[in-house]
Amino acid sequence: MILALLLAVVQACSASAAVERAQERVRKDLNAWFKAEGPAKQKAREQARAAVGELIDFETLARSTLGRKWSDLSAKDRARYTEALRGAMEANYLSKMRQGKSQDVDKVKSQVVGEEKQGDRTLVKTKVVAGEDTAAIDYVMQRAPRGWRAVDVLTEGVSLAETYRDQVSRLMAKKNFEAVITALDKKRKALEAE
Repeated sequence: MILALLLAVVQACSASAAVERAQERVRKDLNAWFKAEGPAKQKAREQARAAVGELIDFETLARSTLGRKWSDLSAKDRARYTEALRGAMEANYLSKMRQGKSQDVDKVKSQVVGEEKQGDRTLVKTKVVAGEDTAAIDYVMQRAPRGWRAVDVLTEGVSLAETYRDQVSRLMAKKNFEAVITALDKKRKALEAE
């Protein structure tokens, strides 16, 4: 009995459990956002964004997307970049979910299909099913003081961190850091205006 209880507590604190809890909250908050009208819609949108923020460690992701350039930035510019990246990524995620609005969010099912330890990180593999469509979405989770957080998301094997790193590197090579911030802010505003 004690062993079963201990095992249940350990599993509840696992990376997979963190992903499951976050996905459930995102689903609940997205439903509220889609159904809200008037002034309540903005509040519901902020709750949906907060749900995404509880799953993803945006500071670690921001550091990863900038690579060696991160150490060249001041603390103020690091914070600006992290916030701009977070805004663009959250808006992009919510925009993609909104495109499927004709389909009830409750009918989109996700399930954890495996977990692999990778050094100090854990890869949580999930399968998302929406009608006839399926997608493999995997979360690279790392334990932090606030619990398990995603430091990368792989959709059908494509890394979100690598995608943003490539885009940021190309823009920084052509222009500068301010152009990256401007591009991220512009992307966020365009997605939110849709």
